[in-house]
Amino acid sequence: MSKKQKLELTWIGKEDRTRLEPRILIEDPELSYHAAARRDGDIFDNMLIQGDNLLALRALEQEFSSKIKCVYIDPPFNTQQAFEHYDDGVEHSIWLTLLRERIEIIYRLMSDDGTLFVHIDDNELGYLIVLLDEIFGRQNRISIVTFKQGAATGHKAINPGVVSTSNFVLIYAKDKSVWVPNKLFTARGERDKRYNQYITNFDDGFRGWRFGTLTQAFAASLGFPERGLKKALGDEYDDKLAAFIMSNAKRVVRLARPDYDAVSAEARVAIDKSRADKSRIFHLERSGYSDMYFSGGERILFYSDKLKLIDGQYVAGEPLTSIWDDLLSNNLHNEGAVEFPKGKKPEALIKRCIELSTSKGDMV
Repeated sequence: MSKKQKLELTWIGKEDRTRLEPRILIEDPELSYHAAARRDGDIFDNMLIQGDNLLALRALEQEFSSKIKCVYIDPPFNTQQAFEHYDDGVEHSIWLTLLRERIEIIYRLMSDDGTLFVHIDDNELGYLIVLLDEIFGRQNRISIVTFKQGAATGHKAINPGVVSTSNFVLIYAKDKSVWVPNKLFTARGERDKRYNQYITNFDDGFRGWRFGTLTQAFAASLGFPERGLKKALGDEYDDKLAAFIMSNAKRVVRLARPDYDAVSAEARVAIDKSRADKSRIFHLERSGYSDMYFSGGERILFYSDKLKLIDGQYVAGEPLTSIWDDLLSNNLHNEGAVEFPKGKKPEALIKRCIELSTSKGDMV
């Protein structure tokens, strides 16, 4: 019987291993270890370790094996450039070996429901995906996120061909079958203009609702005629309209034809009734979800259902996608109070990774 084989990436020196004996962290002379102290009654049990990260990972493994819920790493991209703080140009096979050794320990440190985020550019992207597939299992690859790193401006704009403005965040679960991420939303860049109707008498109850246009209601709120309003308000028009929509979100609606085969049996009954009697609005009460309202076979969608609490403010939100273009890496000179040109990643990026994969009290 032939031995079952698996797809793997091979390179010169792959089987060479760095021989490091595990040591207790606080007794390791090659590592500087700092534990955060108590402050204002709170306990900060974080650690900052300065030293070779392979030594640190080996030391951490003794106490934290299978306990870490979230790991974010930002390895050298191996761009073959020499920067002020480090040399980013090692031989390709050496880069793979160095990274493989560290990721294998990270894998052992992670809890079964843990998540790994690896920040990389396109230089080593393909090889890194295969390496991670080998260690974590291809079935545990969650997503390849495109992260907008900059814009095609300045010296980049004069480059011929495709201007690179993106990095990537590779997301892996240790065991996808028990991985439970949090539901995240991002602020929608512009208003959804499909929501262009307005319930003029919302408080009278759904049976007697009357519909008008959004612009009519907006003009009436200002005491102006609808015609010529945009010209009269000039540059303030969009901001004032957006504020009106946010303060009247439950009254701003649109009609949408539901996927009849994808909804519940109860929803299909309500749809059929609303098709048969177009003079009435039909209400379907649901437990744990927003109630559904139907008119003429179409569902009434409320702008208020689009609003999500993001960073303490209600905004029109949409589910997090695999394209992260809202966390630009500009104006980072103040973050961390250190100079690190072209090397810093925005705190908002780390925040998103933590919020996606952890709950209060988890180890990161």
